[in-house]
Amino acid sequence: MFPVYRPDITGVKKVSEIYPWEGTKVRLWAKLGISVGISGCLAAGAGAGLAAVPASAAVARPVRSVHHVSPSGPGARRAAHHVRSRTAAPAVGTGTVRWVSNTAALGTAPGTSCADPGYSSISAALTAASAGDTITVCAGTYDEQLAITQGVTLQANGSVTVVGPATFASNATTCDADGGSQPNQDVVDICGPGTVTISGFTFQGGWPSNACYDSIYGVAVLGGANLVMNNSTVENIGGDPQSDGCQGGVGIEVGLALSGTTSDPGTATLNNDVVTSYQKNGITVDGTGSNAAINNVTVTGTGPTTAIAQNGIQVSDFATARISSGSVSGNECDVSVCGPNGFTQTQSCGILLFDAGLVTVNATGSSANDIGIDNLEDFAWSFYTPPSPFTATNDVLTSMRLNNRYENAFLDEGKTTISNSSLSNGEVGIETDQGSYQTTPAVSVANGDTITGATQDAILIASDGTAGDLAPKLTVATSSFDASNAGGIANDSTSVATATHNWWGAASGPGDWSFGTGSTVSADVNFFPWFTTAAMTHPEPCTRGTTVTSNANDQVLCATAGNSNAFLSNGGTGNVLLIGNAGNDQLVGTTAARGESWIISGKGGANAINGRGGTGFIQKRGDGRDTITNAANYTKALR
Repeated sequence: MFPVYRPDITGVKKVSEIYPWEGTKVRLWAKLGISVGISGCLAAGAGAGLAAVPASAAVARPVRSVHHVSPSGPGARRAAHHVRSRTAAPAVGTGTVRWVSNTAALGTAPGTSCADPGYSSISAALTAASAGDTITVCAGTYDEQLAITQGVTLQANGSVTVVGPATFASNATTCDADGGSQPNQDVVDICGPGTVTISGFTFQGGWPSNACYDSIYGVAVLGGANLVMNNSTVENIGGDPQSDGCQGGVGIEVGLALSGTTSDPGTATLNNDVVTSYQKNGITVDGTGSNAAINNVTVTGTGPTTAIAQNGIQVSDFATARISSGSVSGNECDVSVCGPNGFTQTQSCGILLFDAGLVTVNATGSSANDIGIDNLEDFAWSFYTPPSPFTATNDVLTSMRLNNRYENAFLDEGKTTISNSSLSNGEVGIETDQGSYQTTPAVSVANGDTITGATQDAILIASDGTAGDLAPKLTVATSSFDASNAGGIANDSTSVATATHNWWGAASGPGDWSFGTGSTVSADVNFFPWFTTAAMTHPEPCTRGTTVTSNANDQVLCATAGNSNAFLSNGGTGNVLLIGNAGNDQLVGTTAARGESWIISGKGGANAINGRGGTGFIQKRGDGRDTITNAANYTKALR
């Protein structure tokens, strides 16, 4: 575990005094050729990253720091005990309606109306309640901490605000012990089986602006409890995120991983709620057995801050979730170690999937965050031990609206499918990577997405260039990345990306490693055929055969599919793209002072590539028997 200390900026930092927003990792940003130290999208409780993963939690895996994320994590040592069985809740009946008002004169409990209440505090009504009761709370502000240990309904009648006390109890329920050396402090502490329904409330924290405590929650759902919360607001949880860099302060906590193999689960359905002004995370769903349905919820961080790396929604440690509609915004880190480089600097996340189980995200907006959404799987640490062998979960992101400061979608270790989404602005639309820290490769699919306004690349596959890195797999189809992006697709990995049937912003297709004038494409990307219209109805044609010579301009020649031997030649004065197959191909460019040739050899076979002294681009994807002659003036990518 990693205790979090408040940083002494003026002193010498000891090894045990990791700044709350820091992380460590050496990583090469292959695109820029810069070798630097790394931190990133930090989960709650992790400091803005981990100094190192304890060897005891690594389970024969290499010790790794958290890659560019800060999960809700170490902080104080949690109680790593097996959660004891709790008696199942009795069946919920119609129950008793109990009325609460702190302004009207008390009548006889349970009361009959706001004019004739039976209780002056919500806590008094909870103490008197039985499972299945409804507690109707009349308009007003209630200074109290709520402990709920059975299935009841809390219904606001008018504007109701519950403000936590200046000094919180850390033993309101048995679930508070989950915090270990720092027992949980909660405005609403829901512990034990049964369904709790809450509608129409505002819950506010009462912690000082410099609170430094790792187990702070606005609403905690633990002990097998199930929460249904509607049209409610959770705010002011923890210290001030503009000045307080400590890692406590989560708006809504659903479940909690206690060790690599144990958790105290909770489930929740959140409908039309608002979570704002939290210190670390807006919503965290954590631990095996925990699940949340998050529907049309608005989560808003503090905006740019020099104190902490916040996250809007985090699903972690094999918890599952379904996120629909709603929006997440305002999680931006401006600490000195934070910045635009997702590999070498810390970043905040709108939505962070950190060792999550199955997660689906649909029609949700993520904007004004450092990273819009980040997915990382198979990371062994104190609160999650991945199964061995590990099978990646395919998290599905559909119809998202992403407009963020740096990366809109960061698809890291594991499987991710993003489809029919809009990714606008930022430095990179979709980023996936290949690195020595990975124990599972990134397998990503992008289908039907529209990427605009990226200041670096619409899609980036980065690599640290370490020998033996696992090969990523990226497939992109029926997507659009036009000339509003500074670049199209850049691949620095050892894999060949598949990006066929896309619109590159021009009928002639991508530029750089093809003859088109659309968004650029790097080497090691299969980009043919491309669509010639923005409607993506007409793919670029190819002249196909075993012996084909071109005398035209901007023409594509393709060897017949299979392993037959092919002869393809640019015999004219135009620009020609030659694409080989798996046979022993002869691919011939044109002479100097004529057109250019783009030559892509097929994988397999002994291919003979002859540049004929001209100019152009050669991608050699065959085996060691391939030969290249007369190509001194060609740009080459040799695998």
